[in-house]
Amino acid sequence: MNTSRRAPRTVGRSRVVGIVLAILLVTVAAVAYRLSDPGASDEYGSSDLVRAPLDVATSYESGRVLVSDVRVGSEVTEGDDSFRTQGLFVVVNVTVQATGRDTVRASDMRLVDDGGTTYLPAFSLGSTVQADPGFQTSSDVVFEVDPARIDDLTLELWDQGLTYRYFDRTQTPLGITAANAGRWREAGAGRTVGVVRDDLVTGLP
Repeated sequence: MNTSRRAPRTVGRSRVVGIVLAILLVTVAAVAYRLSDPGASDEYGSSDLVRAPLDVATSYESGRVLVSDVRVGSEVTEGDDSFRTQGLFVVVNVTVQATGRDTVRASDMRLVDDGGTTYLPAFSLGSTVQADPGFQTSSDVVFEVDPARIDDLTLELWDQGLTYRYFDRTQTPLGITAANAGRWREAGAGRTVGVVRDDLVTGLP
């Protein structure tokens, strides 16, 4: 008698646990998609696309932004720390300049290829670059990518903020095209790239 009573309870609990886990997985998946897709943030604000050519300081928010020094490798080092990948690391240097009276910040970044594949920064440290008025701040940002999907990689950066407003979202092609992607892959294979994820702050002239 005791055994026949316990069996239904065990099945019931298993079903409840399964339902709860399914709900949690769907919720986590939805949140992850939202965090990685700025297009899902329209309820908080709208972005204006700004073309920011590589190695050219471009107007951004109330200051300027400069994307430069694109490097690739299968290993990155920072001081005594090293990280390896079976894919490819793409490192870019991002400089934010606060030329006016306001702080300028790039708090969100991603790489996008021509097929829509999106790569977020490999390390959270260094993925936000902020400059106070009268200064510029530079930082290396590291992305881990699929070497087979690097055609027309474009860096997008923006600072959405917490209040409803319009914000700039820059697009900087990194110069990796379908015609030269093979050479970039070869250049990165077995190569170690040194990165500095500590912000470099200097005064504007």
